[in-house]
Amino acid sequence: MCTALPSLVRVPCVRLAAWGKREDRVVPEYLSLDCRERAGRPSRVLLPMLLGLAGMGLSGCGGFLNPAFVELLDPTGQSTTVPNAAGHIVITFVDNAEVGERLLNYLEQEGGLILDPYEKRQLRPRTRMRVQVTFDNGSTSAFEFIDGSASLIDQTFDAQQFPDLNQNDLSNAVVACGAGVARIEVLPGSQIEVFVPVELVEWELRQVTNAAGDVTLEPNERQRFAPQFRALRQDDVDDDNNVLLRRNIDIRDMPVPVVNPVCGSVVAIVMNGALSVPFFQDAPGYDRDDEQTVAGIGGRFEFTVQSVE
Repeated sequence: MCTALPSLVRVPCVRLAAWGKREDRVVPEYLSLDCRERAGRPSRVLLPMLLGLAGMGLSGCGGFLNPAFVELLDPTGQSTTVPNAAGHIVITFVDNAEVGERLLNYLEQEGGLILDPYEKRQLRPRTRMRVQVTFDNGSTSAFEFIDGSASLIDQTFDAQQFPDLNQNDLSNAVVACGAGVARIEVLPGSQIEVFVPVELVEWELRQVTNAAGDVTLEPNERQRFAPQFRALRQDDVDDDNNVLLRRNIDIRDMPVPVVNPVCGSVVAIVMNGALSVPFFQDAPGYDRDDEQTVAGIGGRFEFTVQSVE
């Protein structure tokens, strides 16, 4: 039988400065309850059904997620309350990365992207990751976070042609911890992906000898890649962790697991860095034989994971 829920608990407005967030942006939506400012993002929490009873293999009241976390924000800006907040762990993905200046200029000048100064400041790379929760009884539940600007794409392409770009807007999840949460981490074996919003052209440089006997390099187009999600990869290192090939993420900047999080805490996976693409002949593209350039497609990022009780 279910026991009565504790009395209502006020959830205060908290700024993300503690998580390295910019001062002008507010903590994730489910916590920005007493603030008059808004971050310009949808004021809601999407609660994944797969974190419910069936997904966690639990029974009784502790197996369900608290429905009070859904649509938690009052759109009028007034404070609100949430029952039994201490019976849950909130997991949030905070996309604090930027869009590289050259890529953004290209999107505005050639890609038809029209932004006012405020919209430009709010742009974030569209990023996707899978997170796994492991419970004390050994059962697991996995779900997908997607955060960032869904409109960040070359406007000559129809965003509707890329269904995975808008398949969900889940960046917060709430886990009931009645059975005990042992570990929260990026799903083992999965990849963190960033959406590259422009078409990339792959080129090959071939030696050409002209009539005078001079040898020059002539670029030949090999293939084109439409805007798509691309996996972010760790740097290649040797046994002493010396970098052999610089890719998207330093091995020390990958998100680390949170072990035995305290019930009632907030676990934040924070992403910093910049989305970028290489340019070849003043358009997004690259020489296929330039290993370093190819390895860096997507940009450079770092992740921190913090648990706030």
